[in-house]
Amino acid sequence: MSISKKSGLWTKPYILLSVTNFFAWLSYNMVTPVLTGYMGTLGASVSICGITGGLFAFTSLLSRPVSGVLADMKNRKHLMAGFTILMTVSLLIYSVIPSVPVILLFRGLHGVAFGISSTASLVLVSESAPEERMGEAISYYGLMSVASMAIGPSLGIWLSAQAGYQVCMLAGTVMLAIASVASVLFPYTCPVETVSKKVSTKAKSGKGFCLPPIAEKSLIGLSGINASFTMMNGVVSTFLVVFAAERGIGNVQMHFTVNAIVLLVTRIALAKKLNNGTLGMSLYPAFICGVATLLIISNAWSYGILILAGCTKAIAQGMSQPALQTEALRSVPSEKRGLASSTMYIGGDLGQAVGPILGGVVAERAGYGAMYFLSAIPIAVAWAYFVLRERKLKRANGIING
Repeated sequence: MSISKKSGLWTKPYILLSVTNFFAWLSYNMVTPVLTGYMGTLGASVSICGITGGLFAFTSLLSRPVSGVLADMKNRKHLMAGFTILMTVSLLIYSVIPSVPVILLFRGLHGVAFGISSTASLVLVSESAPEERMGEAISYYGLMSVASMAIGPSLGIWLSAQAGYQVCMLAGTVMLAIASVASVLFPYTCPVETVSKKVSTKAKSGKGFCLPPIAEKSLIGLSGINASFTMMNGVVSTFLVVFAAERGIGNVQMHFTVNAIVLLVTRIALAKKLNNGTLGMSLYPAFICGVATLLIISNAWSYGILILAGCTKAIAQGMSQPALQTEALRSVPSEKRGLASSTMYIGGDLGQAVGPILGGVVAERAGYGAMYFLSAIPIAVAWAYFVLRERKLKRANGIING
């Protein structure tokens, strides 16, 4: 037995998934901004602090291919709940043990658990919502992480300043504990899934055991488009403060505040349109806003220009990610939605990880302005690919209809 779907969206299963997502991301956004500072107080070098900052994203990325296979072969509720609990335990351990090696080990494990839990959760969102409202469900679900971004960093920085780093991290552990409770209460039971049956059947038929794929081939292009937008997010988030200081632009934090507010509004305004709209209706404006964001920042010399960039970046993010996730989950059979989810996350994680690395290399040689200008190229390439993809699909549909 799986989730019992109702005509409405805001059912108990969907609400519990949203609560799980919000508190898991709230914990992440509270702890991440202060973790490198905490490591510094323990005597970690600058390079080790940098490794700690990127370790979560790196191990999460490594877990994505496995997470998709697991989500299609195992009970998705058990994966979400079990690995959310593992996140809680991991954060608790490196909150109470002031040791650099312990923090590195369990921060990495935290990232692995997040990768698997979030993949299973996204598939459960697609199962808990009526098929005709899937786009809306995914968009509102993503709002939980956006809302946590608006609250978490400020809360974490304030707590660490008032009570110390460990208190902040323990508060983050409490947030994860709430997420764990919500995930355990999620009403879902499921037998062994179809993919595992196919593997077993293939082995019994004499064709030998075949390892399941680690990515959905038909979605690699869309995953690459997702990567182009997360690369933009990565370079902006990583270097904007330093870039603004170099150009004498103050109050740069308002860029991020405005970005979060506009992102919330964009997601809410467009949620229902995702139910019936085409992918192009969302992606073409997102491509325009993404390229514009990076060109605007590259030529920014004032506070107001950075605020404008925060608005265009939010529109690009708010229109692209939920549309791509919805398209991915709709375009595959239900028994392959775990693989579809992980494929899209692989692109997102890869862009977020690679963007700052490549951006740093370019900035070191050509300056931050040139870096932001050149960072528009991946989005432009993704735009060109999508145009060609749409033309190919139209020709194929014309041949079939003819």
